[in-house]
Amino acid sequence: MRDQTGTWDRPGTSRRTWFTDGSKADERLTEVVDGHGFAYELGGFTNVLARLVSGVRGEWSFLPDGTGTSIRWTYDFRPLPGRRWIVAGPFKPLWTRYMRAALARMVTAVQGTPGATMEG
Repeated sequence: MRDQTGTWDRPGTSRRTWFTDGSKADERLTEVVDGHGFAYELGGFTNVLARLVSGVRGEWSFLPDGTGTSIRWTYDFRPLPGRRWIVAGPFKPLWTRYMRAALARMVTAVQGTPGATMEG
């Protein structure tokens, strides 16, 4: 992350996100519900997404689940004209695998926290 405009805990904060392939995107926090989740928007992609979508909305939610927490991470893509079939078709399973792998890495990072598991 670079060029962050403030602490990542209030709507309007923005930053530049760098991906492992060297590409980047601009990220802006749009909603924060203390203790329950947050939402953000991504745009200005320099990778293949620049040719597929005008932007993306991501949302994290954290809900009590027994003695642990249920984590939900969703993405809403805004396809460019004529690109919806690519985003909903061939791109979707690739993105799903990416999200599951990323979430698994995050859960592994917090395994010391009681109740941290991954389903799905």
